[in-house]
Amino acid sequence: MGGPAFKLRDVFEDYNVVVLSSNYALYGDMSRRVMEALQELAASVEPYSIDEAFVKLSKHDRRSRARQGADIKDTIYRWTGIPVSVGIAPTKTLAKLANETAKSDEKYDGVLSLAGHPELDSILKATPVKMIWGIGPGFSQRLFKEGIYNALQLKNTYHQPQWVRNRLKVNGLRTVMELNGEPCLEVSDQVDVRKGIMTSRSFGQAVTQLSDIREAVANFIGIAAQKLRAQQSVASVLTVTLRTSKYARHAPSKYKHGLTVNFPAPTANTPQLIDAAQQAAEYLFTKGNRYKKAAVMLTGIIPQAEIQADLFADQEYDQKQHQLMNKVDEINQKYGKRTTLFAGTGIEQKWQMKQEFLSPRYTTSWDELMELEV
Repeated sequence: MGGPAFKLRDVFEDYNVVVLSSNYALYGDMSRRVMEALQELAASVEPYSIDEAFVKLSKHDRRSRARQGADIKDTIYRWTGIPVSVGIAPTKTLAKLANETAKSDEKYDGVLSLAGHPELDSILKATPVKMIWGIGPGFSQRLFKEGIYNALQLKNTYHQPQWVRNRLKVNGLRTVMELNGEPCLEVSDQVDVRKGIMTSRSFGQAVTQLSDIREAVANFIGIAAQKLRAQQSVASVLTVTLRTSKYARHAPSKYKHGLTVNFPAPTANTPQLIDAAQQAAEYLFTKGNRYKKAAVMLTGIIPQAEIQADLFADQEYDQKQHQLMNKVDEINQKYGKRTTLFAGTGIEQKWQMKQEFLSPRYTTSWDELMELEV
């Protein structure tokens, strides 16, 4: 994981390190392009994160699994310019392990199939239990106490299911079964509905004005609400958090402040959410504090189709509001973010991240297209 840049300035100078700002627009677009490429190449695709996905290979493909993996790797690089590693196995847990091995060991050239691999046990033996997908630090410590330090040892507990379940719960038992080649987690192209949606940003400079805080939380609500509507959901709980720097010379003893708002009826109406978030931010704001970060989080999420009418609710997310919000989302998706915006989100946005070393957004901005000099 990365660390704060200001702590590594000497390293940057000594080794001529190039520092670039986070470029979320570029990351998101390239991730979308890779996922679309995978959908062309595999029977089923399950995005796992912005840079990772599970795919289901066709049983009728006559190519070897290793050949299929190599073709996927080469095609994605040719279509997007993104280098990837491919791990193939009968289960998700083994596929994750194969992927990490293919990425770290040059002899596999970025592709490793563990399906019938003669060195499977050797690879498992070289894998610490803490590196196994689904085995966190807590479970790792429990296994260390039992004398289990690598994936092979954990695999060999297969014939002690009750022992495994007592120590690692049901999910741990599934992991052991998957290490033995028994699939417990299917590849699904259905996107899981998120139970909580958070939007958070660090400010480019310390914020001391309430107006800037109100702008920031309004922007964050706009992003979170769009994600909420994209999964056809509504939320009944909103939490707003303001944070000062705990490292500042005169930092207050309590540097993190939060407030939760409950709505009488669940909603995905951005103006209603902005109003509630700004009121919460105003309540939390203390004059004289230098705020470094703000966050909003939507919870109490249910499918929009399951909204129950409330006779006593002042505001309900009705069909008219739903259609209006969808139109706003469609316009912004087609013509670019902030094409249509809410007044509360502001224009200057002095609180935005600095991003002084931002690389070009080659694929999403006409003004930043890559140019070729001949």
